[in-house]
Amino acid sequence: MKISLEWLSDFVDGPLDGEVIAEALTGAGFPIESIETVAGDTVFDVEVTSNRGDCLCYLGMAREVAALLQRPLKQPAGMATAGSAVSQSGAAEISVAIESPACFYYTGRVIQNVKIGPSPQWMIRRLTAIGVRPISNVVDVTNYVMFEMGQPLHAFDMAHIGGGKIIVRQARPGEKLTSIDGHERELSGSMLVIADATRPIALAGVMGGRDSEVTDSTHAVVLESARFDPMSVRSTARALQMRSDSSYRFERGIDPTQADAAGRRAADLIAQIAGGVLAGDVAADGKGNSAEKVTIELRPDKIRGVLGIDVPLEQAEGILRRLGFVVSRSAGGLSVNVPSWRADVRVAVDLVEEIARMMGYDKIPVREEISIRVVPPSPSTKAVDAIRDALAGAGYFEAITFSFVSDVLAEDFTPHGAKLARVESVTRKADARLRPSVIPGLLESLARNEKNGTADAKLFEIGATFVGEADDSVTEKVVVGLAGGEDFGELRGAIEMLLGRLDRLRGVKVIADERTGFAAGACGRIEWGDRAVGYLGRISRRVAEKVSLRSAPMAAELDLAELLAGARDVPKLAALPRFPAIVRDVALVVDEALAYEKLAELVAGLSLENLETMTHVSTYRGKPIPAGKKSVAVALAFRSPTGTLLAEQVEPLVQRVVEAAAARLAAARREG
Repeated sequence: MKISLEWLSDFVDGPLDGEVIAEALTGAGFPIESIETVAGDTVFDVEVTSNRGDCLCYLGMAREVAALLQRPLKQPAGMATAGSAVSQSGAAEISVAIESPACFYYTGRVIQNVKIGPSPQWMIRRLTAIGVRPISNVVDVTNYVMFEMGQPLHAFDMAHIGGGKIIVRQARPGEKLTSIDGHERELSGSMLVIADATRPIALAGVMGGRDSEVTDSTHAVVLESARFDPMSVRSTARALQMRSDSSYRFERGIDPTQADAAGRRAADLIAQIAGGVLAGDVAADGKGNSAEKVTIELRPDKIRGVLGIDVPLEQAEGILRRLGFVVSRSAGGLSVNVPSWRADVRVAVDLVEEIARMMGYDKIPVREEISIRVVPPSPSTKAVDAIRDALAGAGYFEAITFSFVSDVLAEDFTPHGAKLARVESVTRKADARLRPSVIPGLLESLARNEKNGTADAKLFEIGATFVGEADDSVTEKVVVGLAGGEDFGELRGAIEMLLGRLDRLRGVKVIADERTGFAAGACGRIEWGDRAVGYLGRISRRVAEKVSLRSAPMAAELDLAELLAGARDVPKLAALPRFPAIVRDVALVVDEALAYEKLAELVAGLSLENLETMTHVSTYRGKPIPAGKKSVAVALAFRSPTGTLLAEQVEPLVQRVVEAAAARLAAARREG
């Protein structure tokens, strides 16, 4: 927001020093981005935070300056007597109807016999100083009053309002409007428009239409001053990628009581510099032209609790009064009525912030010591940290990818029959669906790494996934996703290590399963104890080619909620083994259709003495293995807690495995 020192002096009593004002505003939370001299006038570029819409005008900024300098706030003479300089003759010759709840209040003033021409030099000088291009006297007045009072205004050419009607309504789908910037835009039913009897003539709170704009041939104008729903203005401006000084103020909130006063002030100025007679005015109420009354009780202990110092009630009362709050003493401290323009003040701590700003933050002492209560991490936090540590230890790097899925990969990782939510945004027409899995983003990251020379990247991500197409049906699930590498055993080992960190006593199984996006016959469901916690496998070659990967990597996805539910907060400790293990490799030729889990279940059911682990070593197909068969090699590790095992003790146990496999699984031991 650019502020002219000359213009500001209309509102603050006494001489103004630019350097003093700049320092005071910066200390009160309004940093000065730049100071420049324009035609002998000092112009500040003040940063105004989004919650202070009241300071997007001279009146609002003057309240701050007057309070900081402890000077009286004054009003320009014309503003104080608004409405007296223009004579009224006859009826308004126009009707106003509000048909949408997104318009709270609307007033229209018909001013006839105006003479369009250039504005006076004093107005041109002030507008130019803050970067506003002068257009014509009537249009310049609407801009001038908006910057002066914070209320956006618009002037229509009366001759181009069809049927003498102004209707504030929602746009009808397919309606079009050419705005004053010359662009034709197609409207949707969610957009609020100002219409005449037949068509839209302006986008409410955003921009007027070209067909009804004021031109050199205009003789009568309709001056609009209204209140529109900030959310409606924001959604329209963003959907159409339009931004104006008007929409900027409506979005941040305007003083709900100023619409009528600003209209009278603008009508006065038009009468002064463009001539004309007020033919009448007409207003229509939605929610009215008044503000919600807010009263806040402020106690001394609240101020002390927030600031850490005692502030005398007299000082707090004086500060708030200077800012325009209506203050009275109450049994507990102060009873404060919030003025209409301060929509950002709703609770007691907001008032404490106002007191601190006006006192100066540098006046609040900083203690040498800060009391910090150390809180131990929660079990879920420790479990997530353990997951990250385990995957990093297995050679995976953590990635953060977008929460959207590319259109190219969306269908490949969407559960059968599920729908995906789409973000409605003109800036994101493609790739606008929320991701059903983190794997697509990881695959695209692998492809970018590969393109830039890192061909063996392995990545993991902990992030949210979404399934559902409507706001009330979208299901969010946080998952742990892994991608990279071409070795199934390496991926499974990383997952087993991860699950072992969470609970080493719970067994892990992988059951053959099918999953979209994965190669047929190369995917499995991960079972951790009695819980299905995710899936892993090889990405299909077709999917890998979509993202230009040279080969199809391995990938997995696990449900974080299931992992946290099964994690042990206190790990079970066991003594390190005192005696060495004996490992025997056994290769069995089995039917191609036999799942590895059947063999694992068989060995587990034998309850072999001193069997510590059984590990998959390899699966081989090809000569000399007959067609329809495969060779599965496993490593059996035996260990005794009481002494070193001998070969004579282990070989009978291995033979039991071979015999049981032959009898129950039609397996044959492969020699050599």
